[in-house]
Amino acid sequence: MDWITGEIAIGNCDDARRFEVLRNAGIDGILSLTGWPNGESNGHGLIWRCVELIDGHGNPIARLHEAVWQLHELVSQGKVLVHCMEGVSRSPLVVASYLADKAARPFEDCLSEVAQVRKWTALQPGLMELRRAYESAIAPHQRIGRPASHGENGG
Repeated sequence: MDWITGEIAIGNCDDARRFEVLRNAGIDGILSLTGWPNGESNGHGLIWRCVELIDGHGNPIARLHEAVWQLHELVSQGKVLVHCMEGVSRSPLVVASYLADKAARPFEDCLSEVAQVRKWTALQPGLMELRRAYESAIAPHQRIGRPASHGENGG
């Protein structure tokens, strides 16, 4: 688990199951970008959100928008762990997207900052394409807000 900001850490599935470590780190919420582990395994009082992303091509734009919004909501309530299977591609995408959208900064700059802390960051080409499509489809002032529709639409 690596702290990207004072409120956001990136980790993997194993990190998401280490509840005592999470509590000791002050983590209040988890954003899971995989279907596992899910909130059903959470008997420790953490706020748990899940927005499944494919590690590559095939994600609807709405999924990235939903993940950014969920991260924004979780950060407003405390410290957050964002995880995918290994914390290499999907988690850095969502965290860098959130940081870029929140501060109106270039995504590439925020991704570089994430990679300086999370050394093994390596976004799959399909996720880079997803970010470009997201930037084309969603106006900057709408990126942090609640998505108009939840679910599988978009893209």
